[in-house]
Amino acid sequence: MSFKSTVQKKLNSGSSINADELYVKIKPYKYVSFDIFDTLVKRNVENPTDVFRLMERKVGKGFADKRIRAEREARKGLVNSGRKEVTMEDIYSYFPASERKKLKDLELNTEFQLLIPNRPVIDVYNRCLKEGKTVFITSDMYWPQETTERLLEKIGVVSYKRLYLSSSRQAVKSDGSLFTLLVNTEHINSRELIHIGDSKAGDYAEPQKLGVKAIQIPRYTKNIKYRGDENYSSLRMNYLNTFINNVVPCTNDPYYKFGFAQFGKVLWGYANWIHDVAKEKGITKLFFLARDGYIMKKAYDICVEDHSIETKYLEVSRRSLRGPILWMDYSFETILNMVVNAKLVSIESIFDGLGMDIDRYQEQLDQYGFHRDTIFDRRTIFLDEKLKQLLTDLTTDIIENSKKEYSLLTEYLKQEGVLGKFGIVDIGYAGSMQRYLTQTLNKLEIQHQITGFYLGVADFYKKNEVDGLDLDLNGYLFDFKHNPHAVDCRSSFVGLFETLFLEQGGSVKRYTRENGRVVAERYPYEYLKDGKPTEEYLKIKEIQHGAIDFVSIASEDPLLSEFKYKSTELFDGIYKIGTDPNPYDLKLFADMEFYDEGITQRLAAPKSMTHYILHKNDLKNDFLQCRWKIGFMKRLLKLNLPYQKIYLALHRLR
Repeated sequence: MSFKSTVQKKLNSGSSINADELYVKIKPYKYVSFDIFDTLVKRNVENPTDVFRLMERKVGKGFADKRIRAEREARKGLVNSGRKEVTMEDIYSYFPASERKKLKDLELNTEFQLLIPNRPVIDVYNRCLKEGKTVFITSDMYWPQETTERLLEKIGVVSYKRLYLSSSRQAVKSDGSLFTLLVNTEHINSRELIHIGDSKAGDYAEPQKLGVKAIQIPRYTKNIKYRGDENYSSLRMNYLNTFINNVVPCTNDPYYKFGFAQFGKVLWGYANWIHDVAKEKGITKLFFLARDGYIMKKAYDICVEDHSIETKYLEVSRRSLRGPILWMDYSFETILNMVVNAKLVSIESIFDGLGMDIDRYQEQLDQYGFHRDTIFDRRTIFLDEKLKQLLTDLTTDIIENSKKEYSLLTEYLKQEGVLGKFGIVDIGYAGSMQRYLTQTLNKLEIQHQITGFYLGVADFYKKNEVDGLDLDLNGYLFDFKHNPHAVDCRSSFVGLFETLFLEQGGSVKRYTRENGRVVAERYPYEYLKDGKPTEEYLKIKEIQHGAIDFVSIASEDPLLSEFKYKSTELFDGIYKIGTDPNPYDLKLFADMEFYDEGITQRLAAPKSMTHYILHKNDLKNDFLQCRWKIGFMKRLLKLNLPYQKIYLALHRLR
């Protein structure tokens, strides 16, 4: 964007329009006039000339400049003609006769694709009609009258008394003649008329010279606190950013707006990518895995209308898939690998992973000096001989419980049709769910060919390619299996990222029979306390509500699909919040609670610097356990430092 354009945009920018406040100013007037462009309607591009840049994609490079020059020349021709406004016929007279109709039709069709109702002003318009006011539409525009009427009808602007359009009336707002024509034609007192528009001269200064009250509304309104690629010189990002700003529903909820503006883009892009890869690989069945797959499936089913691919929600978890296969290999190392993910491992989580009630084994715990609150360090747990002996003593119970769970899991998988060639969809990152499912189906001798669709495939995916398994893993945001030089773009804020996907239900524990079917038994939901939703629950719900609303609106817009956005472009907003949070971002997310492997902690809640000076070990432990490390550092230090670079340097030293 040029310096001049930047200045003009700043001068014509303002806060979001409040419909109630606007109507209060209009209420005393009997007659109300509305401008059209940037008042009743908005374009989903930054500038009107961006319409020609979009057309250029279909008619060839150089068209935009030719179209701008043609209008400039047509306006010069008005000087000696006695007319005040150009028409589309005038403009396209500078193009070859054989191309004129095609280009005029394309311009109008492109405009119709881009134009959407300016919802707050439309609300005021409708309220004026409801209150019995007489409404006029007054606009400087070269469009034909009939086309403009069709546009107004398309956006729901009906029941106005008359349309005063400069191209058909040959009078303009910019010198006041169109308002003079309106007042004289309608035989009204100019002081009973109020006009609303975005131009300082044509919509504000000129009508007031005639005694008409005027309200200038901002041409550009920032309806969201946007973080992302705001490079408006790029047509693709220009369109995406303006689209989001224009269509976001009127709400003051910051979590909804974040979901709409940031999370929704990623879900929309991911869903379309899944479908493209599935079609390429000839997959006709997709299983979205609990719990992260719940919101993914909602997005996919909205985006994709392809009945040749069946979608199902499969209620599985690491726990529900790992426990049932332990009887095949119940070595100490296998058991620990099943449950050891966090840096600190509780003995209660080990028993839970085995599907065994720890309270039934108090005698054995006492024998080895353990209690239900015993915690192990992941770095040394494999060397703990007492724990190894305890689990050896429990071998019979481990095998018995595993086989029972295995039987029910087998029934569930067959019941849900998990066989043949299919895809599984999950957040990622190493394919452990795919591995456990593959091993289970192998033992059951059920033929299968599984393709994994993940938001990311991390560099540690090989840990699941054991026993000769070569997993078909595919990552959307990053994919180390297919690109060893990929970048794990969410590693420094993994807790913040994963929080966005949570289903509003507990993790799958095991399976049970209910009314003749095998159903999932769930753990209690972490975000419910005493049966009531926590603040985190309500925030996540609003984020997902906003995201799904974006997906619904975006999936109906043909231009968004045409641009084929890269995953990095759609993820950029979340990435910036995660790696370079500002105070507003920290206020929204830092104190949100995150639950992982039985441990509850806030995403980025360091203690005071004074505390860490006095307790140095606490700083190390708190930082290592934190799931939004950059948020932790910035909140602690309160300085503008290159935190992502610091994190990556620390990560390399681990």
